[in-house]
Amino acid sequence: MTWWITNSTRLSSEKLSITELEATVDWLRVSRWQISVDLAMCVDFQVTNSDEEFAFQMVYPSVFPDTPPMVYTKDRTQVSLHQYGADGELCLEYRPDNWKPSVTGADMIVSCQKLLLEERPEQGKMLYAHSAHVASLGRDMRSKHFRFLVTEHDIKILNALNEREPTSVFLSERSSSSVYISTLSHVGANEESALPSDFVFPEGRINDVGLVVRLVGVGSPSASNADELRALLESFELVDLCDSLLNSNSFSHLLIGDEESWSFFCIFGEINDRKVINYTTLRLPSEKQRLPDTSFSLSNKVVGLVGCGSIGSKIAASLCRSGVGSFFFIDEDIFFPGNVIRNELDLNDTGAHKAQALRGRLLRINPHVDIKALRIALGGQESADSMAGALESLGECDLLIDATAEPTAFNMIASVSTRQKKPMIWVEVFAGGIGGIVARARPDIDPIPLAARSQIKVWCNDQGMDWIRSEGVSHYDGRDGEGEPLIAEDAEISIMAGYAARFASDILSRPEASIFPVSAYVVGFSSEWLFNEPFDTRPIDLMPDGEWGENIDMLEPEALAQLFREHFPSEDS
Repeated sequence: MTWWITNSTRLSSEKLSITELEATVDWLRVSRWQISVDLAMCVDFQVTNSDEEFAFQMVYPSVFPDTPPMVYTKDRTQVSLHQYGADGELCLEYRPDNWKPSVTGADMIVSCQKLLLEERPEQGKMLYAHSAHVASLGRDMRSKHFRFLVTEHDIKILNALNEREPTSVFLSERSSSSVYISTLSHVGANEESALPSDFVFPEGRINDVGLVVRLVGVGSPSASNADELRALLESFELVDLCDSLLNSNSFSHLLIGDEESWSFFCIFGEINDRKVINYTTLRLPSEKQRLPDTSFSLSNKVVGLVGCGSIGSKIAASLCRSGVGSFFFIDEDIFFPGNVIRNELDLNDTGAHKAQALRGRLLRINPHVDIKALRIALGGQESADSMAGALESLGECDLLIDATAEPTAFNMIASVSTRQKKPMIWVEVFAGGIGGIVARARPDIDPIPLAARSQIKVWCNDQGMDWIRSEGVSHYDGRDGEGEPLIAEDAEISIMAGYAARFASDILSRPEASIFPVSAYVVGFSSEWLFNEPFDTRPIDLMPDGEWGENIDMLEPEALAQLFREHFPSEDS
């Protein structure tokens, strides 16, 4: 409910303070108080400045006094350089960033008069008043729908060009939320030999070609129409370039500038009605270190992920952001609209294989990441050749992750982990989202995966509980003790995926100095099963068990030679 109904004392106080102000100054005349059609309390007033009268309306928001009233010109015209457009409110000294409920509407009116007094010291003259404006890139770019992005590296390439010598540039363009964004791809006449930008647009971009000219002393070049662009180019005696761009019907791009100032133009339209769009140049900030030093080693690691569903997709995205350089995905499933509830993918991926769609998702996070995606089911009805190739590729990874919650897949991944002595992580959310488990097996430190799983079940029995996993039950759907359905939410999936990703980065960056004291954790999201409350976490200390590595049974040299003689074809055969 609006403030003037629930806080009548403040309304009376507001009216009194403005009445007292009007009685003590000669520049203010209050017309009337009224309620607008949207139930906002308003007051009309006039301010006299240098024998000129200005009509305003102050509108109290419904949440007053938590935010300040807004002051507009009565006829919605521009009267101040500190105004948000001709029909916008005045930017006064009391704003949302410094507002206090103790400030009154009378204080706002005084601030309005002070602004006019400073900006309009005499009739017909306007000065720019002192500003408390704090620059904000996001705020300043709100109305800039055409943006050109450059990096520090791009600036160095551009400043190395010969002066007033047009050079080809290859561009990448895309639109995002009604904003058109262009970046440099390469600078030079030939894409193969051109100097590349260090910023790479993800997939989905449009490639184009334009021209760049370095003009020493050009300052901050700008042109909002063809005549202004023609005058700018002719001032540097670039007549031929001017003719090719403006005496044409073609769609063209032009980048001009020098040192730190570069401007990008799009030229199009009929020859007698050429249009020019002057993009706003946005300098990309130098990258700051946002990852711990231990993450730098992840760029040359390969993670084998089996299962690109809800948990697996989130693990992959997290590890990609953490700096993992290569992935090998295995999943045969198709992404459907219902999957969007808990998956890293979105509706744009509907109908695609999850493995390939996840590959595209990660490339939009890091275009340099290397990903191999295999559309098969581990342990499913696949050709023996495909299965053998998949297991061989898994054996070449630095870390194996099972995000399937399927016993058959677990057993096959565990076998590769044990034989190839590769660390393995497995994670799942229990039916209904009542909790989850994340565990690891590190070669020669932890038990082999099959032994680790057995130890976890024994631990559960020691707690007086049967192991919660029930074959044939949906991973995410279950029922409570009263038979009511329980469904895992995205938050629960995300938590377990985050734990698994943290386990993974720890293994990859600290193979022998883990920050985790134990290798298995069950985490509760409810008071079901053995959990006392949400976020009840139970560590499980696993003891070394089983032999890591291949069981090698080598033939004696003579027997090996005999085997070769018997099985390799001879020249006489």
